[in-house]
Amino acid sequence: MYPLLTKENKVAGLEIMDFLVLAAIFLFVFLFSKNLFINLAFVFAAYCFLRIYKHGKPPRYTQTLIRFLILPGRYTQDVEHLL
Repeated sequence: MYPLLTKENKVAGLEIMDFLVLAAIFLFVFLFSKNLFINLAFVFAAYCFLRIYKHGKPPRYTQTLIRFLILPGRYTQDVEHLL
Protein backbone atom coordinates (compact mmCIF):
# COMPACT_ATOMS: atom_id res chain seq x y z
CA MET A 1 0.00 0.00 0.00
CA TYR A 2 2.65 2.53 1.05
CA PRO A 3 5.99 1.11 -0.11
CA LEU A 4 8.13 3.76 1.56
CA LEU A 5 6.55 3.10 4.96
CA THR A 6 6.92 -0.67 4.77
CA LYS A 7 10.37 -0.63 3.18
CA GLU A 8 13.24 -2.15 5.14
CA ASN A 9 15.73 0.30 6.63
CA LYS A 10 18.97 -0.99 5.18
CA VAL A 11 22.34 0.61 4.60
CA ALA A 12 24.88 -1.26 2.50
CA GLY A 13 22.65 -4.32 2.72
CA LEU A 14 22.57 -4.47 6.53
CA GLU A 15 20.04 -3.29 9.08
CA ILE A 16 20.74 -0.75 11.82
CA MET A 17 21.17 -3.46 14.47
CA ASP A 18 23.84 -5.09 12.31
CA PHE A 19 25.80 -1.85 12.28
CA LEU A 20 25.61 -1.75 16.06
CA VAL A 21 27.07 -5.26 16.08
CA LEU A 22 29.85 -4.10 13.74
CA ALA A 23 30.56 -1.12 16.03
CA ALA A 24 30.78 -3.46 19.03
CA ILE A 25 33.19 -5.69 17.10
CA PHE A 26 35.31 -2.67 16.19
CA LEU A 27 35.46 -1.49 19.81
CA PHE A 28 36.29 -5.00 21.04
CA VAL A 29 39.08 -5.42 18.47
CA PHE A 30 40.39 -1.93 19.28
CA LEU A 31 41.02 -3.07 22.86
CA PHE A 32 43.64 -5.51 21.63
CA SER A 33 45.04 -3.77 18.56
CA LYS A 34 45.69 -0.07 18.08
CA ASN A 35 46.33 -0.51 14.36
CA LEU A 36 43.44 1.02 12.41
CA PHE A 37 44.02 -1.12 9.31
CA ILE A 38 43.85 -4.37 11.27
CA ASN A 39 40.68 -3.20 13.01
CA LEU A 40 39.06 -2.25 9.72
CA ALA A 41 40.06 -5.61 8.26
CA PHE A 42 38.28 -7.37 11.14
CA VAL A 43 35.21 -5.17 10.71
CA PHE A 44 35.20 -5.83 6.96
CA ALA A 45 35.45 -9.58 7.58
CA ALA A 46 32.58 -9.35 10.06
CA TYR A 47 30.57 -7.31 7.54
CA CYS A 48 31.11 -9.96 4.86
CA PHE A 49 30.17 -12.70 7.32
CA LEU A 50 26.95 -10.89 8.28
CA ARG A 51 26.00 -10.32 4.65
CA ILE A 52 26.51 -14.01 3.83
CA TYR A 53 24.88 -15.26 7.04
CA LYS A 54 21.80 -13.04 6.74
CA HIS A 55 21.11 -13.95 3.12
CA GLY A 56 17.56 -15.27 3.01
CA LYS A 57 16.84 -14.54 6.69
CA PRO A 58 13.66 -12.68 7.70
CA PRO A 59 13.74 -8.95 8.51
CA ARG A 60 15.02 -7.94 11.96
CA TYR A 61 16.64 -11.36 12.42
CA THR A 62 19.62 -9.96 14.34
CA GLN A 63 17.39 -7.94 16.66
CA THR A 64 15.27 -10.99 17.44
CA LEU A 65 18.34 -13.17 18.04
CA ILE A 66 19.95 -10.64 20.40
CA ARG A 67 16.66 -10.17 22.26
CA PHE A 68 16.31 -13.95 22.62
CA LEU A 69 19.84 -14.29 24.02
CA ILE A 70 19.74 -11.31 26.40
CA LEU A 71 16.23 -11.25 27.85
CA PRO A 72 15.75 -13.56 30.84
CA GLY A 73 12.95 -16.05 31.14
CA ARG A 74 11.06 -17.59 28.32
CA TYR A 75 10.71 -15.87 24.97
CA THR A 76 7.17 -15.07 23.90
CA GLN A 77 5.54 -12.60 21.57
CA ASP A 78 4.43 -10.53 24.55
CA VAL A 79 7.89 -8.94 24.94
CA GLU A 80 7.41 -6.86 21.79
CA HIS A 81 6.43 -3.84 23.88
CA LEU A 82 9.74 -3.90 25.80
CA LEU A 83 11.83 -2.77 22.83
